[in-house]
Amino acid sequence: METFLIYAASVALAVFLLYFLGVALAPYAPDIIKNDHFECGLPASSEVPKKANFGFFVYAIMFIVADMTGLFFTLFVYTDSQQGTLMASLFAFIVAFAIILATKEHRYAENT
Repeated sequence: METFLIYAASVALAVFLLYFLGVALAPYAPDIIKNDHFECGLPASSEVPKKANFGFFVYAIMFIVADMTGLFFTLFVYTDSQQGTLMASLFAFIVAFAIILATKEHRYAENT
């Protein structure tokens, strides 16, 4: 059990570190070409391009997060130790933080 907890904590830490490192180091230089959407396949049926709905992407990510949350919580429910309960609480906090971050980015994407 301790090996799994160390592995889960290190994977979560690595994901957050890579995310924040990417945000900190990525150049922010939007221009008309970068903000234009990319379309492939058949030519567009209208002159005015339609942008893809970002809500579908957020819905898919939320489904994956909820699915994985259910899996991990079922693993933590059957533990009798205090350490398992602590790890379940920590995992719940991390999932709540991820959901808050995703909804903030979703609201930002809708307003721009």
